Amino acid sequence: MDFSQRLRLGAALLCCGLSAANSVHAQITDAKAQHGAIGIVEDFNPAPHSSHPDAQWFGQAGFGLFLHWGVSSVFDARGQRVGDLSWPMMVGAWKNKQFNDPKDQERIIREADWNFDGKPPVITPNAYWAAARDFNPDRYDPDKWVAAAKAAGFTYVVLTTRHHEGFALWPSAYGNFNTKNYMGGRDLVQPFVEACRKYGLKVGLYYSPPDWYFDREFTNFMYYGTARLNPWLPELDADLKPRKTIKTKEEKARHLVEYNAMVKGQVEELLTRYGKIDMLWFDGAIPAPEGDAPRLTQARVRELQPGIVLSPRYFHDGDFVTFEGPTLKTSQIARKHWAEWCTTWTKGWAYNDAPFYANGYELGNLALARSLNMNFLIGVGPDARGELHPEAYRSMAEVAGWMKLNRPAVQAAALPEGEKANVPATAAGKQRFLFAVPEFKKEDRALDSDLVPAVDKDLVLNGLAAAPLTVVLLGDGKPVKSAFKDGKLTVHLPATRRSKLPDVVAVQLP
Repeated sequence: MDFSQRLRLGAALLCCGLSAANSVHAQITDAKAQHGAIGIVEDFNPAPHSSHPDAQWFGQAGFGLFLHWGVSSVFDARGQRVGDLSWPMMVGAWKNKQFNDPKDQERIIREADWNFDGKPPVITPNAYWAAARDFNPDRYDPDKWVAAAKAAGFTYVVLTTRHHEGFALWPSAYGNFNTKNYMGGRDLVQPFVEACRKYGLKVGLYYSPPDWYFDREFTNFMYYGTARLNPWLPELDADLKPRKTIKTKEEKARHLVEYNAMVKGQVEELLTRYGKIDMLWFDGAIPAPEGDAPRLTQARVRELQPGIVLSPRYFHDGDFVTFEGPTLKTSQIARKHWAEWCTTWTKGWAYNDAPFYANGYELGNLALARSLNMNFLIGVGPDARGELHPEAYRSMAEVAGWMKLNRPAVQAAALPEGEKANVPATAAGKQRFLFAVPEFKKEDRALDSDLVPAVDKDLVLNGLAAAPLTVVLLGDGKPVKSAFKDGKLTVHLPATRRSKLPDVVAVQLP
């Protein structure tokens, strides 16, 4: 395809209403490409974590709830199932490939048909931001959210105070796209912080340094991966039209100074208005201005909140390693560093009506994370009125029942060196916990309908110095048949004693 043909294809894609929304599945599974778009540098050899006493809770926090909320929830209320924050305004975000054949046009349009109701929304950035006028959560009650999270065994909760869309959930003195300009200056962050403190959960605030609203005259709204692989495609403005004006070097420099000053000011507000903040979950980075212009530093963050835990996605050397996606493919890195795995409880980070994934599947993920000394942060999203989906409460109630019996197993840590198991396993003192995780027809994103009927299962633990004193199933407190020989314990768990959730066998060593 010559250059003129490529230009014609680019124009055809735009004229045919190329969806600005991207596949929720692609958003989650193509996290690496998204991270490149917002300046995240993956670092699996991080600097030592904070030694401050107030930060040490994170190492074995275990279970966190991630609440993604913002202007995107308005589209769901209108019947447009966008399924995610911010990314629906990026053209081509469901694709990260090179287009080199005119025949791709038909397939590209067809494969954009990802949405829940089968009709991909076309949301220009300007139309997306205009929806902020309709964002006014009249049923917002974070006390209800956090009470359910507490009962379900969560130890910390993270709220998106501002996503890449740029809308800040508090009345900020910096920028003009926040509740200062909407909702009469209502503060949505303060009640969340108060609810967390009321129920004794650690307070986590998510903040995105990338701000596509503030950066709207400088951002290309053609998805990063698509634009990089197809440089012949035009740069798009906030109406998803080819950008007609090119900023000068001087204009870009001035903007970058203002951009960094805005980020610095907003983060300082979050760290000074609400008392002690336990975690700041940065998501992305922006370039630093040249010279001595205002720039947020890690030293400044820790000056304001000495005991805070920082994600590594802004300064690149925060307190823990982040993993993201429906499945976990990683090494034993969490044995040496604090680590966290984040994923979603349903299709997409934001509120949607898609089925929630099976609790047996998600609790299996929690078991896997804990067997690696990793925290598990699972995401749900409130709707435009401030309510969680009823299924979120049903799922948390089911998890709460499971936690009443099995909480010690997820509060434990990875097995000590020299011990290995054929299933996820944890250790606490002289106790060992073996997880019999239910099986599903799908490797990831499994629903209850994908559950495979339970079968008899042998749980094997190697490396023990002596035979255990007791082997019991936590679900009923009764002994389980087992055999021990040459440091190897084999536990025979019959199908009749298994459930649709992970079953935990507790082993008491002498």
